[in-house]
Amino acid sequence: MNPRRPELGKWLLWKLFWRDAAIRPHLPATRPFSDHALETMINQYGSVYVKPTAGARGRSVMRAYRREHGYGLHYENRYPMRIESLPSLTREIRRLAENRKLIVQQDVKLSRVHGRSFDIRVMMQKNGKFQWTCTGICAKVAGPHSAIANVARSRGTVLSLADALRESQGWSTLDIRVLQHRLERLGFAVCRRFEQYQPYAEIGLDVGIDHTGHIWILEENTGPSHLLFHHMRDQSAYRLIVKTAQERRQTARRLRLRSG
Repeated sequence: MNPRRPELGKWLLWKLFWRDAAIRPHLPATRPFSDHALETMINQYGSVYVKPTAGARGRSVMRAYRREHGYGLHYENRYPMRIESLPSLTREIRRLAENRKLIVQQDVKLSRVHGRSFDIRVMMQKNGKFQWTCTGICAKVAGPHSAIANVARSRGTVLSLADALRESQGWSTLDIRVLQHRLERLGFAVCRRFEQYQPYAEIGLDVGIDHTGHIWILEENTGPSHLLFHHMRDQSAYRLIVKTAQERRQTARRLRLRSG
């Protein structure tokens, strides 16, 4: 068995996906963090996210933004800080980052449900035949005063895609079905691109929807939680996710026994 290659991290993953024409339109502008990158992007977009390159599940994610007088910095689910100058903002970000490598990323202005931003988890799994399949899609609504939509860390909630889009934008059933199809196609494209680096069994794709309905890729998780879907009222997706994982493991076990 070939050894696993190291995980790429957010910056190298962004570059991997940028080279794919089907994925590129869905990538927010992203750069390695530096004083110059922060200044340039905050001037261009007004608001940016700063994330550890090796971070997961919303840990140490910050939103930095321009205010009428100075800047603001929102760290995870703490209350936002007011900061007077750009050099002070940079110093505070570096202090909170604790020497982690960072990226700075365009804030794509996510759609909101009752004033709280939400993103969408697209669950991709290999089934018992080792073929990629989309087994679940749900919306993760950020908790109160949170810069992130990670449910556990922000004390947020999980909704169906349909409920989130009806609440936030008043979308019709047809519009929601079209978007769901687009999300599934993007999920398959991301899986194909991932496998050019090395094989995976499951990928949780986190995407955002802006007010125009454009899809933005926010995160790619190679060890996605199944329990996220257990928070939904309708448990059918959760049951399918568990069943798909079990079938894949059973097939893998049978193949190991035959080869051993």
